[in-house]
This record gives sequence, structure tokens and C-alpha cells, in this order.
Amino acid sequence: MFVRPAYLVAVVASVVTFGCVGRVYSSPTLAPLPWPTDTVQTRVIADGVTQRYVYSPRGPWAVQVLDVDLARCNAAVSVKGLGSAPSGAAGRVRTTELLRGLSEQTQVIGGVNADFFSLAAPLGVPVGALVVDGIVVAGPGDQSVLAVDSAGVPRITMLHVNGTLTTAGRTLPVTNWNRVARGGIAFLDAHYAPRTDTASGVIEVIVTGRNPSRVIDVDTLTLGVGIPADGGVIIAGPNAPAAARAALRSLVAGDTVRVDVALSPLHPRDAVGGRPWLIRDGVVNASIDSGGPASFNVGRNPRTAAGLADNGRRLILAVVDGRQKPYSDGMSLRELATLMTALGARDAINLDGGGSTTLVFADPDTRALRIANRPSDKEGERAVGDALAIVKRCR
Repeated sequence: MFVRPAYLVAVVASVVTFGCVGRVYSSPTLAPLPWPTDTVQTRVIADGVTQRYVYSPRGPWAVQVLDVDLARCNAAVSVKGLGSAPSGAAGRVRTTELLRGLSEQTQVIGGVNADFFSLAAPLGVPVGALVVDGIVVAGPGDQSVLAVDSAGVPRITMLHVNGTLTTAGRTLPVTNWNRVARGGIAFLDAHYAPRTDTASGVIEVIVTGRNPSRVIDVDTLTLGVGIPADGGVIIAGPNAPAAARAALRSLVAGDTVRVDVALSPLHPRDAVGGRPWLIRDGVVNASIDSGGPASFNVGRNPRTAAGLADNGRRLILAVVDGRQKPYSDGMSLRELATLMTALGARDAINLDGGGSTTLVFADPDTRALRIANRPSDKEGERAVGDALAIVKRCR
């Protein structure tokens, strides 16, 4: 027999209301789920934020949800590091610690773990894009992102780098920003790390200043180089075109270059990556059962997902515990997409799961941050690459 979370045992499945900004907030009604449930518990933990616990014996599945009305001074922000400023792309910290660090600067309502991360050196670098308060900490890869624009409106999209390197009348494409490109040219600035990674076969051009930038050194060794705070490092990967590698190798200290990099189709205020894109315009991704190992796609695992409803006005964060029968088995990606659709999402993205799956909320009475679910690692909550937090902030 499973034990229901103690903080929800006495909560009645009901609508809770209270006033803010001249109107009453009413918790959104939970539509019928596609599976039998023996427990549905609901409470409002902040104005515009509803917490739900749903238990279905079908899986069995234990589901925790934060349903967030973004029109009521709630905002989704990405978190990397223990302060308000990002700490660089590498490093791992538990979701609770990330949110507690953020709570020292602003009111945190809750949040979840976010992107997948590298388990190789440099450890903890997000697999996809990470933008924190407009700062590109890790540039986009080949996966979708949950991006929040400057007006606080979220969307799920793909981000790309549009970049060029201009030197001596020659213009070359820059394909990556704050992410190494083995087959092209990348630009790393000090928001990525204090130093470049150790690597073989790369050409690193260290520059100071921005446009024009001045070359201070060209390095072809494998020890990595420092990244100037007021400049960056231009890197030609080992598989970059010969012309690109030759152009960088020809530079010498004192030369001037111009590096232009931008994100498209937008430069988000905040963004975290995930994969795959589960639901798009109300349609479940047709390739959701393929495109990766069967154990990941169709196997049941602990899951974390983020979805958008009501034309982006509502953000739905959900976690499903797993690998803990008979309490909760976890979901396949298709089961997760079905859940997110039932919760009201017309667009949804899968975030990192497994032992990373964690949903944190602020107790409405004490404001202390607590874990709502049961992380599956026997050691408890896992350190992760980044997190997605819900904070109090008016647009």
C-alpha cells in the first residue's frame, strides 16, 4: 500500500478562492482524466497557483501538478546557481537548493527540475538552451525549449544561432553560442564559464572587447584557455571546414575581428530545454514512440513535463513518480502526453526525468520550500543542471 503525501491527506478536492487585483481567483476545474483515479486533491497555494495531487491505480501513477495562471503576477524563470545571477553552464545543484537560493531575492512559489544535462566533463552543462534573465548561459542545441519572452509570455519552440565572424574582409558563419561546435565555429563568452573546456584538435582565438574585438592570443593546445570577461573565445572545432580553421589559425595578436551572434526566432528572457516536444497545437507528436532508446520513449520512467494552456496564459508543471511499485510506476512518453492533454495543455515539452524528477512548492502557511513528490534515487533528491521556477512578478 502506498502512503499519500501527509500535507494533502486532509485536503478536500474542492475549489478555493481568494481575491487579488480586484477580482477573485478560482482554481481551474480539473477535467476528467482518461484513467480511473481514487484520489484527486486540490488546493490553492498562492494567488493564481493551484497544486494538485492525483493518484491512479491504473499505472499505478502518483502525479503532482502546479497549475499556474501567469496573468496573476506569476512568472516562469530559469535558474542556474544559488543566486539571482547564473553561475555558468557547468555544475549541478538540487532543485530545492536552486529554488531556495532564488528565494533570497524574490518570492518563489514552486518549480521543477528542468533540462537534461551532461554527465561528461564539463559536468552539468544543459543539453539544450539555457537563458537566465536574458543571459545566454548555454546556447541552443538540436532540441526544443520552453522560452519566455520579455513580456512574460511562454512558448515552446526551437532556438537557433544566427552568427558571423568577420576578419580581414572575410565573413564566416558562427553556428554556436556558448556551446562548442565540433563541426563549425563557436563563440564562448564569460557567461558560459571562466575557461574553455580541454579538447583536442581545436583552434581557440582569445579576444577582448566587442565589435571590434582585438585578438590577444591564438591557442592550439589542449589545456583550455581563460575567457576574458569583456570578450570571449572563438573556437573552430576539430571537424570545422578547412577554410574556417585556416582563417582562425592565420590570426595573430593585435588583429581585429567582429563577432555577431543572435538567437532566433526570439531572444528569450528565460528559457530551458527539453525533449521531445510532446504536444503541438493540441496534437501529440507522431514520433513520440521513436527517435531514441525504447527504454526512454516507451519505457515507464519518472517524468517531468511543462505544458501551456489558454493561449499561453496558463503554465502547467507536472511530475509523475516512477520506479517505485506498487506506489508509482512512471509513464511512457505517450502516457505523459495523454496526461498533459487531460490537464489542459495544447503544447507540452518533456523535461529531464528519472532520478531528476522533482516538484517543489512553497507551503502556503510557512512559505518553506518542500518537495511534493518522491524522487526515485535511493539517495534522495538528485543534483540537476538547472530548474524552472515560478515566482511572484507582475508583467
